[in-house]
Amino acid sequence: MSGLLHESNLVMYDRKTESLWSQSRGVALAGEFTGTELELVSAGFMTVGELRQEVPGALILSEDTGHARDYRHNPYAGYEEGEQLIAPVSRQDARFPMKEIMYVFRMPDGPAVAVPRDGVEVGTYATRLDGREVTLEHDGVRITAAVDGVDAPVYLEMWFSFVTQHGDNAEVWELAAE
Repeated sequence: MSGLLHESNLVMYDRKTESLWSQSRGVALAGEFTGTELELVSAGFMTVGELRQEVPGALILSEDTGHARDYRHNPYAGYEEGEQLIAPVSRQDARFPMKEIMYVFRMPDGPAVAVPRDGVEVGTYATRLDGREVTLEHDGVRITAAVDGVDAPVYLEMWFSFVTQHGDNAEVWELAAE
């Protein structure tokens, strides 16, 4: 990590090329790869027990990193509870609380789409966005999205970050189950 923030969002650092990357948009902000977009992969959260059941033999990273840090405790515990940000942002939108967690995916050559996490129950959802057939499915463990039948990686992002990072190229989808 670079230790830098852009619009109150982490800036990643590539030691090999000295490029700086937007965590939210996956685009190089500076360095050899300026303007290049990373390929997204879906992210999920599960317990170690769930991981061991889902992926037998999965490797768990060691906490022995050579740094004096207690990895048993979240250094940002409570951050999501209030409206205060670590650093100011240039754009705000009051449709949702600033730190509401959203499922986000990107439409190929189209907008980024945010779905309020609290509105997603187990089930399949479908709609048309930007002229395309979009589905979202929650099977009780995983969230998957598809655009015109092609998988679209899903990740989590706070509302303030989504609005600030994706700006005018963004959609919000509030769900109704099929």
